[in-house]
Amino acid sequence: MPTAPALQQHATLVCAPIRPTDNMDSTGRDRRVVVAGAVAAVVAGALAARLAGLGARPFHADEARVGYWILDYHATGAWSYRPIVHGPFLFHVNDALFGLFGASDAVARAPVAVVGGLLPGVAWLFRGRLDDTEVIALAGLLAFTPTLVYYSRFMRSDVLVAAFSLAAVGFAVRAHDTGRRWLLPVAAGWLALALTAKENALVYAAMFAGAGALVADRRLLTANPRGLSWTQSLQAGVTRAARGFWAWRRTLAASAVVAGAVFVAFYTPRPVAGGLGAAPTRLPSAVAAGSADAAHALWQTWVVDGVDRDHSYIAYLVAALRTLATTAVVVAGGGVLGFLAERYAADTPRPLVLFAGYWGLASVVVYPAITTVAGAWSVTHAVVPLAIPAAVGIAAVVRTGHSAVASRDTVNAALAGLVLLAAVAQVGVVAAETSYVTPQAGDNPLVQPGQPTSDMHPGLESAASVLGPSTRGDPAAERGAGVVYVGDQFAVSSPFDRGDPARVAGTSWFDRLPLPWYLERANATVTSTPRPDAVVSCDTAAGTASLCDAPVVIAPATHYDELAPTLGDRGYDSVTYELDADGPIIVVFVDTTAPGYEPPTPNK
Repeated sequence: MPTAPALQQHATLVCAPIRPTDNMDSTGRDRRVVVAGAVAAVVAGALAARLAGLGARPFHADEARVGYWILDYHATGAWSYRPIVHGPFLFHVNDALFGLFGASDAVARAPVAVVGGLLPGVAWLFRGRLDDTEVIALAGLLAFTPTLVYYSRFMRSDVLVAAFSLAAVGFAVRAHDTGRRWLLPVAAGWLALALTAKENALVYAAMFAGAGALVADRRLLTANPRGLSWTQSLQAGVTRAARGFWAWRRTLAASAVVAGAVFVAFYTPRPVAGGLGAAPTRLPSAVAAGSADAAHALWQTWVVDGVDRDHSYIAYLVAALRTLATTAVVVAGGGVLGFLAERYAADTPRPLVLFAGYWGLASVVVYPAITTVAGAWSVTHAVVPLAIPAAVGIAAVVRTGHSAVASRDTVNAALAGLVLLAAVAQVGVVAAETSYVTPQAGDNPLVQPGQPTSDMHPGLESAASVLGPSTRGDPAAERGAGVVYVGDQFAVSSPFDRGDPARVAGTSWFDRLPLPWYLERANATVTSTPRPDAVVSCDTAAGTASLCDAPVVIAPATHYDELAPTLGDRGYDSVTYELDADGPIIVVFVDTTAPGYEPPTPNK
């Protein structure tokens, strides 16, 4: 029968962190400074890669619908949580940025670009669990993997929730390894911030629990001394964990408070929060709206009711695997090899590497079942965790090459060099192609339906020139000149409240995307008609004469022949665009005689 000291020793083995020996043998502070400098250089490169030409690609339809509602929030100051639009992070941050810099494609994408650019810095938090080479490799993968570069240049919350969640893991690991308990509330704050970005932070929490359970099971098995039954092994682990929770109980309570405060601060409706200074009695209702009410709406929409996922799981899984194979092959392949090597070849497998491997594998398997769109942007949730075991695999190749050079093994040194060169070349070429050369092409594996395939900026800027200067943010200002949408595809049969996004549900408004984002920035009045002749005839008796005064007319290209002769005689010029690779071609007519008219200027 094992003694109590044996059980205690076993519990210590189960829960103690495993540190990489390379860091233990490092040359000290100088080497640490070099590694920190390398990570900082990678972060600088990542920020440059994400911010360069950030506004060049026209808004995707998904960016445009959220951007339109952010513009309304910025103009009216009214916001309340709508689960289908996802979390409030982008609303509140972009509202502030629009006030400082104005609304543009680049400014709207800037929060995601900056967070994505800073993401490689999270690698530094794992320096107690990874060796120096692995830390630098992890930073490089988070900085330049094509999937992460592309979606860091996209006003969508997937990179945000992935980055905030990885930061939460990093700070929690540092808190455990260093004993600096104040880092745990910081980790809780990052995890709560992930939930303000997108509701699938709940999926992350579930994956953390599952991956943690698998790691604990592995540690119990490998640390089990001879003669100790599995029940005694489990008892020792549970005892140790219970003592740890008790010792950190105040820190855990503080972490819960921090997480709750972040959640309430972001989810509290506006302008309720802004009126608390003048009416402090509103505080209880504001807290309830930003906590219990928001949490209930989130849970009801995304967990209880769910969304329409009537699709083939196999088809979505194949699409995700294809995206990984074409735009994240180094992370995917390196992640599998690194995980297998750590799991089966290492003398003492490191919990962090196993945890990240289980987390990444779960993401690959789970997201095709829960996502509503196949493939590309959901893959970011697998790429981020898989980067950790992939860094282990890359570092192993580096060490192999270094040893081969030291021993003058020309063949193995050359093989290691070729592997690393191929990895760098693949990442660089694919990142350049997908994010800069063809960022909106239909054959780009990261482009999804809803992305315009041509550059709409020149024509829409010309249209904005005749709509008058923007007066957004001034409640007393009148709307600018009008835009008329023509045709059944774009017509909205009944008026809707611009400030109430829910009112456009079920209408043809969504078929207009991404145009509403650009026209709303110009402060235009918007109307529509299903009949092309209404714009052509200017029939006063029929009540269509006012439609002829609009300086901008937008219609499907199928109506071009009906509109072009008459509008051309009136001085309108036209340009055509594809709303997306599979969608309609539209024609935008602009009155060249309208005050302020500027012809389209092709972007260089």
